[in-house]
Amino acid sequence: MNAHRDWGRLLSNIPLPEQTLAGIAVGVVLQRLMPLRLGGPHFLVRTIGAASLAAGGAIVSWALLAARNTRLSRPDALLTAGPYAHSRNPMYVGWALAHLGIGLLRDDLWMVAALPVASVAVHRGVLGEEAILAASFPVKFSQYRLSVPRYVPRLRRGWRAGRPLHPRR
Repeated sequence: MNAHRDWGRLLSNIPLPEQTLAGIAVGVVLQRLMPLRLGGPHFLVRTIGAASLAAGGAIVSWALLAARNTRLSRPDALLTAGPYAHSRNPMYVGWALAHLGIGLLRDDLWMVAALPVASVAVHRGVLGEEAILAASFPVKFSQYRLSVPRYVPRLRRGWRAGRPLHPRR
């Protein structure tokens, strides 16, 4: 029974961004109606697509594991460990990489073209989520926001994996 509850909590923490799902769906529909291929070396496009999909899946999985004891829809604590020490929104980054990977693997220009539109829509939602976190954890979120980038980790000299990033002084 406990294992069932743990899986339920873990699965409820998977935010499937509707914007990303809509971008993938629009890509599939448009590709069926008016096929447009990406072009370029087919093997290279598929290899990059597979790598992007794998990286996205790994990031989402890592973020889920880091959030396994927190309800993401209503957190009682600010997540700052694991991938959250490098990106404030690792799951969204992972979903975007997966979206790109699927489009590249399918050789689907429409799906790849939908990614920037979906990403802008996801970003608008992230701004709302951050406003809620700022209100819920005013001091901690302010410090976190200053030390961890919203999406893409900063790579600097002296940076070591597993340690949170700190702002320049």
